Amino acid sequence: TNILCSQSFADDYRSSSAAAADDDDNHGGGGRRTSGVSNNTTTTNSLLRPNASSSPTTSSCRCHSPQIEHQSLQLLSILTLESSPHYTISPHYLHSSILLKETGVSEKCRRKTCEWMYELCDYFQLHREVVGIALFYVDRYFTITFVGGGGESSSHHPVSKRDFQLIGLTALYIAIKTHGQSRQCAVDTNDSDAAAVAFNKLKFSLHICASTSRQQFTARQIEETECLMLQTLGWRLNPIVPSGCVIELLVMFLPCAMDSEHDGGSGGESSRQSVVQNFVYDCATYLTELAVSVAALSLVYKPSVIAYASVLAAVDLLLEDDSSSMSSSSSSSRVTEDTLIEYDALLNQASCQHFERNKDEVVKAKEILGVMAPNVGLLFPSPFGEPTPTTFVGPNELL
Repeated sequence: TNILCSQSFADDYRSSSAAAADDDDNHGGGGRRTSGVSNNTTTTNSLLRPNASSSPTTSSCRCHSPQIEHQSLQLLSILTLESSPHYTISPHYLHSSILLKETGVSEKCRRKTCEWMYELCDYFQLHREVVGIALFYVDRYFTITFVGGGGESSSHHPVSKRDFQLIGLTALYIAIKTHGQSRQCAVDTNDSDAAAVAFNKLKFSLHICASTSRQQFTARQIEETECLMLQTLGWRLNPIVPSGCVIELLVMFLPCAMDSEHDGGSGGESSRQSVVQNFVYDCATYLTELAVSVAALSLVYKPSVIAYASVLAAVDLLLEDDSSSMSSSSSSSRVTEDTLIEYDALLNQASCQHFERNKDEVVKAKEILGVMAPNVGLLFPSPFGEPTPTTFVGPNELL
């Protein structure tokens, strides 16, 4: 399985976190950029709320319930897995256009390939998470063959567009075979719906895959490239992607933060929390799907950073201003600054201060998301029936 919830994973991550705190400067390499580790591990207020109160509320339920402890172990396992050298990726191969001019792969070529993959998954009614997984296969493959990220000697041969297209098509074929069925469909829907998803997965056969390339590649070429990719990747086909289980785990901590603020809740309060949780999940998933196509995000920041930045951006859409909080009779059911402070403190405790150490990375990722989707508030209106303008940073402010 992709996630192994064991105490050893938590202990390993705590040990690596403590070792990283002793050496701020030991961060570099050709993989994703990581921020320096602060020696001050005290949980601050919300990452993106510098003007909020500096002392977060103390929660009696914070990481004490069995459910929260189980989610914390899952989160630590994810953070350990994404930091493994076997899952390091680098954007350097995208510089091939400098050497090969018009025939070399570039960031624009990667973005168009990602958009094409999304269209293909929508046509076959497949889970869109497979696009993030497929792009990881592509990035990891070229990180190993071009940069030498797997311990092998780097070749630094420029990557042509044709090679990139063949690897991308094969990566999508592998991702659909291994992750094509939606986890939500397998859990939440009836048997007929699950069978329909499985059927759509089977429809994307090797010959159908070859036909989507408009006869540029044959089924035999894709099959041979599949064997090559599997050997190069070391059969590690279960990567951590922002739009996957990371988002689900982060959103699961929201109800606990809201309960802490309001000292428990009634049945009506619980239903409103579910509305908030579903809204944040949908909006954050949309933002992480957009982030897959942007090399400045998916090839630079870790999946947990992108996922948390997306969740914070979604929560920002629910934050009410002072006037509405004073006039609204149902303000206790809304997400407030105190909720965000409590949520930040809860996640930092559950992740052994992982997000606090990567605070600068989360801020930068959230700013990039704001430039990418400045009108996301119009796509996801407030679930409480009031228009909610976006609070993202604009391009001019970012520059």
